[in-house]
Amino acid sequence: MDETNKDVKKITDLIEDEGKHYIKEYIAELHPADIADIIETLDEEKKKELFNLLHTEIASKVIVEVNEHSRDQILEDINKEKLTDIVEEMSSDDAADLIADLSKEEAKDLLEKLHWKDSTEVQKLLKYPEDTAGGIMQTELLSVREEMLVEDAIIQLMALSENIGDVPNVFVVDKNRRLVGILPVRKLLIVKHEMPISGIIDRNVISVNVNEDQEEVANIFKKYDLVSLAVVDDDGRLVGRIQIDDIVDVLVEEASEDILHFGGVYQDEKVMDPPSRSIKVRLPWLIINLATAFLAASVVGLFEDTIQTLTILAMFMPVVAGQGGNAGTQALAVAVRGIALGEVSFSNAKRPLINSIIVGLLNGIVCGLITALIEYFWKGSYMLGVVLCLAMIINLIIACFVGVIIPLTLKWLKIDPAIASVVIVTTFTDCIGFLSFLGLATLFIKYLI
Repeated sequence: MDETNKDVKKITDLIEDEGKHYIKEYIAELHPADIADIIETLDEEKKKELFNLLHTEIASKVIVEVNEHSRDQILEDINKEKLTDIVEEMSSDDAADLIADLSKEEAKDLLEKLHWKDSTEVQKLLKYPEDTAGGIMQTELLSVREEMLVEDAIIQLMALSENIGDVPNVFVVDKNRRLVGILPVRKLLIVKHEMPISGIIDRNVISVNVNEDQEEVANIFKKYDLVSLAVVDDDGRLVGRIQIDDIVDVLVEEASEDILHFGGVYQDEKVMDPPSRSIKVRLPWLIINLATAFLAASVVGLFEDTIQTLTILAMFMPVVAGQGGNAGTQALAVAVRGIALGEVSFSNAKRPLINSIIVGLLNGIVCGLITALIEYFWKGSYMLGVVLCLAMIINLIIACFVGVIIPLTLKWLKIDPAIASVVIVTTFTDCIGFLSFLGLATLFIKYLI
């Protein structure tokens, strides 16, 4: 039995035995993330009971770690005064995220109960879209004026350290609060105290605009190996900071979103959602897929006479179309990843397009020859094998081409490449697969009969 299971069993036994005092002592030694793991394994009533036993400071960290389903269950009937205390213990970005998930009435009531300073900071963050730098930043930071002495900056750091958490960097601003530089805390502590801040700061500071998309922010962290990033408004004034832990959450969120998109789910659906929500999210795209399927069926309909003349063609149609779909999805996955990482754009698209076409050609030749051999030993038609091989080559070349060009085009049109690419690529490969195979079969029909 692993440690988490042991903890779950221990706490479950204590809850059933009414050992609440011992539970408090037991969980006080656990990390908030481990407590969150334990809570998520319990049934709804025990989740609420255990969470209500947590000290406010620990509860403020645990509520951030639990999954959305468990958080909703906990918040359903939590004492409003306790929730207010918990939110006041949280960093501004976590508080804004939690409040954003509440109903308008609950959010308004909670904001009114918060200390005016906390409420003001959270309301500033709530005005930004959640997928922007402003939506993921926190306002707690240490900023100093460039004309200050190191000694004064250290005093300010000591006074604020408890309220602003980890401080890897000190941000330096001018009299108008415009960001002018950055200073690692370790450097602040080793230089002479009588030195002016202006003489030791790095003015080549990297920052991000408050309206920048969170995915681009993640790319900046990756490119420059950052642990903290300043956020500025349109006038260059410092408004917040983003920490590396927030970017880890962004990366997980973006990866999950792309996986859902590739699976044909285009909104934030959770496994615990009620069927009504899942149907609402999935059905529109199933209908779109249905429409594209009829488009592919109409291509088949063009060759109805050919299929009636040689019914064996119907047996091999899914083989050609299916291989094209697989090849297209492979090319699409690589292209979307390249676009997300900033490796591929229209300006350098020539090389990935040529590479993808070459891959499609070579894979098409190999798969086509294998298919032709299988057909020949199975059905004994040499010419049908040739048609299958040629159709396979054509479809895989086009599949690999559209797998790259379609996400690039969507990106150029400012549409998320992961959203509609799969539908378009699948439609292309199905239609081209049927068209190439049945078209070649029609062309060589006299050799196939």
